[in-house]
Amino acid sequence: MKLYLRQAVRKYRWQYSGMVAWFIQRATGLLLLFYLFLHVETISKLSQGPVAFDAAMATFSSPLFKLLEIALLGTVVLHALNGIRITLVDLDIGMKKQRHLFWWVTVGIGILVFLAGAIPIFLDAVLKV
Repeated sequence: MKLYLRQAVRKYRWQYSGMVAWFIQRATGLLLLFYLFLHVETISKLSQGPVAFDAAMATFSSPLFKLLEIALLGTVVLHALNGIRITLVDLDIGMKKQRHLFWWVTVGIGILVFLAGAIPIFLDAVLKV
């Protein structure tokens, strides 16, 4: 079974990047929609007065929410870069190289941008260095 799985991964690893990109776009879109509702709910606390808003903001300053903020950064970066890739493919720019666009632009540059934002947040908010 392991040999068959290894051969299948080797054979098809580049063929399904479009499906992986499609799934990532939908999953990150749903996560961002959930965040949008949470954001609107938090902003609506302003109408209940400064005490309610300050209580919500105190909850969001915990290390757990800072880790979720880092996950939000990763979600935004993936969704944005994959959206740019999809737009380029729709405009017939890089159509023949869309797999490479996915792996090098979306994933490669995405990791670099994510790390550039996540490391300072993690050091400052979680480790308090």
